[in-house]
Amino acid sequence: MPDIRAFRAWRYNPAKIKDLSAVFAPPYDVISCSQQEALYRANPHNVIRLELGKEASGDSVSVNKYTRAADTLKGWKSKQVLLNEKSPAIYVYVQDYREEGKKKTRLGFFAAMKVDEKAVLKHENTLQGPKKDRLALLKAVRTNLSPIWGLFEDKKGSVQAELKKAIQGKPAVDVTMGGVRHRLYVETRQRVIGAVQKVMKPKPMFIADGHHRFEVACQFRDWMSSREGRSQAALGAGWGHVMTYFSDYVHNPLKIFPTQRLLNLRPGVDPVEAVRKMGELERVSGLAAVLKRLKLNRVESKDKKYTFGLYSKKRGFFMFTLDRRQAARVKRDPVSRLDVAVLHRFLVESCYHIHAVESSDAIDFTRDPEEAVRKVRAGLFDLAIFLRPTSLEEMLVASKKGLKMPQKSTYFYPKLLTGLV
Repeated sequence: MPDIRAFRAWRYNPAKIKDLSAVFAPPYDVISCSQQEALYRANPHNVIRLELGKEASGDSVSVNKYTRAADTLKGWKSKQVLLNEKSPAIYVYVQDYREEGKKKTRLGFFAAMKVDEKAVLKHENTLQGPKKDRLALLKAVRTNLSPIWGLFEDKKGSVQAELKKAIQGKPAVDVTMGGVRHRLYVETRQRVIGAVQKVMKPKPMFIADGHHRFEVACQFRDWMSSREGRSQAALGAGWGHVMTYFSDYVHNPLKIFPTQRLLNLRPGVDPVEAVRKMGELERVSGLAAVLKRLKLNRVESKDKKYTFGLYSKKRGFFMFTLDRRQAARVKRDPVSRLDVAVLHRFLVESCYHIHAVESSDAIDFTRDPEEAVRKVRAGLFDLAIFLRPTSLEEMLVASKKGLKMPQKSTYFYPKLLTGLV
């Protein structure tokens, strides 16, 4: 585990912001254009103005969405819309939500993590475009606006026990948004902070969300190092750390959800006939039948079957199962055996001739199966493909082996709010 430390966060001033739920936002990379507009309208102090600014006509190198974010942040600080914590703290974060009808609670905390590539295990390939965007923003605001999400294993539950001590009093933030209750507690007691640091020090950290932000934190550290020199004072500066949310995956519920694929096909390509050569097709009654079949077919084995749901407006709903002859061609490493990897290799690339999935305009993604169906029915896409989720164990194995999973292999819920700290 990288070194972690308490820090003095900037937080919204409840004396200035009467409805805190109006100033928070989801992570920037799951916000649609319509959601961005809605967040802008929600409150003039919504964090969206910092995290995901709008481009404007006449923008230049010196005046743009990044410089506007920096000016806005400076203004909010000077007007005390944001207040700086008086003492270093870790920030205990509780999320209460429902999953498949059952009540769930996730407990974790925010701390400043030393930027150390060797102490962090990753599973996702990153793209240059998002990294360029995040680095430009970070250089302008000099502030971590949203956290990396890190997972760790604590079989004894020692960290969980310490965090439970911190949530006995009144929370600094208590809001419900999108069916999820979010509570934040400010923990400044050195005994608690020290106990958490001690338990976590020897443990590896797995990135769940925030691969781009972590790599940008590394780039920013190197950029600042070259500017400031390598004095002891400089190496201890804030830019040598990155704001991170930590959660123990042993004692907290953590389900990974799948991300559905939406495809636009070449003219003349039949979405069903194109895959018939690869396996067995079975017509089913609708989306509910597809999702039920995928849920029931989760058994992992050496000879696992690869099953996917298909929907096109003209042909309807089908279940597709890769035949044994094709499945025998799947490489045996942990990433190649993932459902999403098999989907990309055998269907998206081989049958639908869509390559460079990470940058292709012919493919899009959504977590919501119903949204996928709506978009196909509306003619925005030719085909929706539904798949089983990657398991937590599959993600951990890939991370430990230093392997990178395909884009959009994991979706964690509930997401962390941006703007809490």
